[in-house]
Amino acid sequence: MSLLMMKLLGRVCMSEIPGDGGQGGGAVTPAPAPAPAAEAPAPAADGTVLTPPAPAAAPAPDATRTPEQIQQEADAAAKAKAAEATPEGAPEAYADFTLADGFEMDGEILESFKGLAKELNVSQEKAQKFIDLQSQLATKQAEAYQTAVVAQGQQWAAEIKNDPQLGGENYDQSVASAVKVIQAFGDESLSHLLNESGLGNHPALFKFCHRISAAISEDKFVMPGSQTTTGRKSNEEVFYGSNS
Repeated sequence: MSLLMMKLLGRVCMSEIPGDGGQGGGAVTPAPAPAPAAEAPAPAADGTVLTPPAPAAAPAPDATRTPEQIQQEADAAAKAKAAEATPEGAPEAYADFTLADGFEMDGEILESFKGLAKELNVSQEKAQKFIDLQSQLATKQAEAYQTAVVAQGQQWAAEIKNDPQLGGENYDQSVASAVKVIQAFGDESLSHLLNESGLGNHPALFKFCHRISAAISEDKFVMPGSQTTTGRKSNEEVFYGSNS
């Protein structure tokens, strides 16, 4: 046997000897199991105040739409959002406004209001709200004025009742004589004016009528329409004097 063959056979025999030095042909000792892997750490929280989470990754572009379509949709969404944020502007011409019952607005002032509303780009709906507010203010002012007129009239009437000459025990007679003058020389429009304005209780006007009544004594006082004039002066003679 050559030297080369002997070396090869020697290597084969050495490879068949067990690693523990035992006899060949025995059971092969299994390799030790690998060590268990370390337990995986729990997933971290989304974030804290000092460690905010990373922003989510942008979604992948939709492959079914072209970049042009995506841009068009984005532009449409931006326009819709801008339209919602932008208030409605003034119309080309304002329609007729609704006025409260019994309320009238001067035409010249109404046109001035429309011009101002147009300049400020006020919509029809908001302009109507201004009109409604003006109606409420006007109603409040009218009510306040009427209340003041009534209060003033009551104050004037109290002054007449407390007058040292016309009031007190003489009040009823003073009123009767003053009323007689209004009935004789006035008419319904005068009575309406005195009632609406409260001037029928004004002390100065009351004293004026009372003095006229006192100047025309009963035997000289002739009611309008009376046919009996014998021995009595007419109203014209009393106020303007005799023509003779």
